[in-house]
Amino acid sequence: MSACCAVIGNPVAHSRSPDLHHGFAQTCGIPLHYEKILAEEDDFAHVVQAFFASGGRGLNITVPFKQRAAELADHCSEEVRLSGAANTLWHNEQQQLCADNTDGRGLVNALTAHGVTLSGQRILLIGAGGAAQGVYHPLLASGPAVLDIANRTPEKAEAIIANQGGDGRAFGLDEHVDEPYDLIINATSSGLDDSALKVPANCLAPGHSVCYDMVYGTTTPFMRWAEEQQAAAIYDGYSMLIEQARLSFSQWFGVLPPVQSYNDRG
Repeated sequence: MSACCAVIGNPVAHSRSPDLHHGFAQTCGIPLHYEKILAEEDDFAHVVQAFFASGGRGLNITVPFKQRAAELADHCSEEVRLSGAANTLWHNEQQQLCADNTDGRGLVNALTAHGVTLSGQRILLIGAGGAAQGVYHPLLASGPAVLDIANRTPEKAEAIIANQGGDGRAFGLDEHVDEPYDLIINATSSGLDDSALKVPANCLAPGHSVCYDMVYGTTTPFMRWAEEQQAAAIYDGYSMLIEQARLSFSQWFGVLPPVQSYNDRG
């Protein structure tokens, strides 16, 4: 009998999660049925409860429900407690709802797999929304020399740093930094609608800085800017998508599926 898993969001039609998880399941020899569930804001809690009541094994949560998912859970991982958001739900043996946020660990794993050094490096995170909240603490745990956040409203960036135990600097997107960063991560949604993104002046060192956009599937304004500035390497968020999905899968089935390549996008 196949295990039943799903991704819940609104919108959700674009999700690559079914492709990824069916691939993981096939590799690991686990029978799996994985579907997409479109939920309305007022129905989210009911949909989650109904899914697990019908024998569902695990859920992935995408926008706009990650905060709601965290609020529903009986047990939350440290990442969920710090970020206030969850992207993975499952029931434990006591039928209690458990929540994790694998986004940050997925990003760290993806960067490491790309050969990007994090320990001892100067890292700039652009944006202070839910995506930034979810990845800040795992990035901090990787041991960077500096982990700063630039955001249109610095107060939101300051709140993330204060709430998650960092000592980095928060500043506006229109500021001029004194020293460029080794790694610049775009955690804004500007790539989703191809809107312009303002980037702090002097934050990139040509031929040295690495740039990573958490959006995937398109060449974003941030990626075009990084190319114009002659970044040493530029990556989109597809590798992060794979890595966070692998970690979700391991929470549900107790096995971490292998990854052969980030280049096979189906």
